[in-house]
Amino acid sequence: MPEQTARRRPVPDELFGGRLKGTFLLDLEVEAVTDHTATFRTITFRSPDLIDFEWKPGQDLMFDIPGDTSGVRRRYTIRRADAAAGTVDIDVVLHPNGLFADWAKTARPGDRIAAIGPRGAITVREATHHLFVANTSSIGASFAMVEALPAGTRASVLVAVEDEPPVEPPSTEAEVELAWLTEADLSDRLRELALPEGTVAYVNGERSLVHRAAAVLAERGLPADAVTTKKYWRRDRPNAPHGEPPKD
Repeated sequence: MPEQTARRRPVPDELFGGRLKGTFLLDLEVEAVTDHTATFRTITFRSPDLIDFEWKPGQDLMFDIPGDTSGVRRRYTIRRADAAAGTVDIDVVLHPNGLFADWAKTARPGDRIAAIGPRGAITVREATHHLFVANTSSIGASFAMVEALPAGTRASVLVAVEDEPPVEPPSTEAEVELAWLTEADLSDRLRELALPEGTVAYVNGERSLVHRAAAVLAERGLPADAVTTKKYWRRDRPNAPHGEPPKD
């Protein structure tokens, strides 16, 4: 097989009001689909656009939706990538109603999709203790960041799930305490969890979960600048066309 070389186009500065400066237009092909449960799957994409692709754990790709003409886009965190092979994985929760989820349910090797990335400013920070709060939709972001932690660091990972854990725990050299729990138990666990000095928190997932978790951490005195939050979706209405939950 001939050696592959990088081939991707920067997003023009004039598009999106310049907000996506430094990102790339990506033409991706489905390489593989791995089902972990009936509602949670990993999609692997391959492309010359991904050769030597640089990204930070926690960043995402913004996808066009094949066949949709409304201009709606959806964002999914990069779970892992192989810059030499030109592949990237994303985790998808197959919600019963969702434009991207509907496409992902029938995705097969050879299917093509356009994306833009890498996007996002939330990534691993320097700290003595890392706290990750997530639900199923943000496992990819949380586990990607956990796996980037160096040896000698400590992390607590709380993941709210409805049933059994959909994936294996992250592989990391850090000292990690992982708890799978129900969303109803999440706030109580946060109130009990040790938060040593120097803790930073990453709270990602469904909007109401993010609000509740951030409120508990504020009550416990964790400084606001030590907490990063990212709302992925909200239960009461679909995401806006740009891929994020609409504002109130």
